[in-house]
Amino acid sequence: MLASAVVQSSFKRTSLASAPLFFHRIRSIATTTATTTLTNQREWNVYLSGEIHSDWREKIAQGVSEKQLPVTLTSPNTSHEDSDDCGAIILGMQEERPNWDSIGARMNAIRTKTLLEEADVVVIRFGEKYRQWNAAYDAGYASALGKPIITLHPPA
Repeated sequence: MLASAVVQSSFKRTSLASAPLFFHRIRSIATTTATTTLTNQREWNVYLSGEIHSDWREKIAQGVSEKQLPVTLTSPNTSHEDSDDCGAIILGMQEERPNWDSIGARMNAIRTKTLLEEADVVVIRFGEKYRQWNAAYDAGYASALGKPIITLHPPA
C-alpha cells in the first residue's frame, strides 16, 4: 500500500501544466512500491474526481496510455443527464421529480463510494468554475478511508 503522507506531501499542488511530472511520479510510485506479480507489475486503480467542464480526465488517460502505465482509471458519472436520470432509467420512471432526483443521487452515491473504496490512489481536480462540492466530498471520504490523494488545481 502506498504511504499516504508521502503521496500527499509530494503532490500537494500539481497543475495540468506539470502533467509529464505527474505521470513520472505515478510510474515511479507504481514501480517502486507495487507488490510483485507474475508480470512484475501491479495494476493500479486510480479514481479521478472533480470538475467535469474540461478535458483533464482525457489528458490523464492519454498520458497513461502513452506511457503504458499499469493503471485502470475510474471516475464518477460525468454526464449530468445520465447522472440525474440513472435511477429512473434503471428502476423505472418516477411520477414526481423529487423522487426521481433522490433515487438518482442515491444510486450515484453507491457507485462513487464503491469506486473510491476500490481505488489505490484518488486524484481530485478542483476547477475554477463551480463550487466543486462533489470533489470536496470525495476528498474527505478518500481521506477517511486512508487513500493516498493527489490534488490538482488549474494553472495559476
